[in-house]
Amino acid sequence: YGVHVENLTEEPIRHVSDVLALLSKGAGNRKVGETRMNRESSRSHSVFTCTLESKTTKSGVTSVRYSRLNLVDLAGSERQKMSGAMGERLKE
Repeated sequence: YGVHVENLTEEPIRHVSDVLALLSKGAGNRKVGETRMNRESSRSHSVFTCTLESKTTKSGVTSVRYSRLNLVDLAGSERQKMSGAMGERLKE
């Protein structure tokens, strides 16, 4: 139950190059369409969450810190009249 997001994945990473590869993969999966206002208007939302875990040990005591970075890109929201979107493009 709860919210289901189709094709949602969680990937462990170790290097910045891993993050960049995932961002590139996500961008490639997005749907885009042309309007009069924007040649490549995104037609889908995108959420990228990066959770960081940092461990340090001092005097035999291990501390763990967690941080979360959310990158959110909402689908294009051009004004309908100005965008020239019609039919299926308008429904998106």
